[in-house]
Amino acid sequence: MHKYLILFFSVTLFLCSCKSEGVPNGVIKPNVMAGLLTEIHLIDGRLYNGMQNPDTLYKYGMGNYLAAFEQFHTDSAIFKKSLNYYSTQPDKLSVIYDQVDARIKALTDSVNLVQTKIRQAQLKVDSLKADSVKKARQKMSKSELKADSIKTAARVKLQAQRTADSLKKVQESLRKPVRKIDSLKKAMRQKRKAVHIADSLKKLKQKHPDALPKK
Repeated sequence: MHKYLILFFSVTLFLCSCKSEGVPNGVIKPNVMAGLLTEIHLIDGRLYNGMQNPDTLYKYGMGNYLAAFEQFHTDSAIFKKSLNYYSTQPDKLSVIYDQVDARIKALTDSVNLVQTKIRQAQLKVDSLKADSVKKARQKMSKSELKADSIKTAARVKLQAQRTADSLKKVQESLRKPVRKIDSLKKAMRQKRKAVHIADSLKKLKQKHPDALPKK
């Protein structure tokens, strides 16, 4: 008796659930239909955005549609029958497409969020690259400035060396006349000394003719 009561209540609940769904047997339930239609519309969008050749659409699209039917445990015949049924039930079809719109919007928002994060990550990468390039340029500029300073110092040193060499040459060129003047002065002193000696000898000879030896 207890088993019969359980079976009775189970059947009652099943019938109530079927009645609440309000669809005949062999028709996909509204919630499942909403999910299936969402997937089919997504497949349509991917195919028509990437392919325009009808043969290519059929060749590559059919596999996607069959995979969607398999995901929702149905087939193309049941889907067609269900779509025909809901086409005669505008209220139910409107509720289903409200769910489809909500799901597509949620997916779109999710995709947009991911794309935003990707863009932000890319901007961050670009910013890091720009900073790296800027730092590299600054480092290069410092290196160039250092190189220029070294070159400038080398040029100053070379110029100073050349100036020193020039001054040395001038000094050497000035020393020659000085040496020549010194030689002339020395010669003049020697000449005056010789003249003085000659005068002394002459005076001595005049005073004492016999004091000097005869030649």
